[in-house]
Amino acid sequence: MAFKKKSGAVAKKISKPVAVQPVKQTLTKSGLLTLIAEQNSLTRKQAASVLATLENVILGSVHPKGAGMFILPGLMKVTLRKVAARKAGTLIRNPATGEMMKGAAKPASVRVKIRPLKKLKSAAIS
Repeated sequence: MAFKKKSGAVAKKISKPVAVQPVKQTLTKSGLLTLIAEQNSLTRKQAASVLATLENVILGSVHPKGAGMFILPGLMKVTLRKVAARKAGTLIRNPATGEMMKGAAKPASVRVKIRPLKKLKSAAIS
């Protein structure tokens, strides 16, 4: 199916990616909101709304009824890993000595894993 371009359509401007600038200080939530607002010519309230939306999408994705995974393209992948329950008396390896010992009972749980992707890895190296 081919789409025809309308003659009176306004072309959207695609902004070029901005070169990565090092951030010298650790950003608080307020500092991050200010940075987002300044770099995208938004108000702080609009930037806070964008950040809240991103937060809700991530939390919804890892919710028990959600997708179980969230990808921030190029930066990170958040996944869930189900850990099975362990019965009392199960033999486990002592990491300090290497000997086998009886472990305590543990209920089933879910672990959140965050994996860095290509852009984040290369930014840390260079």
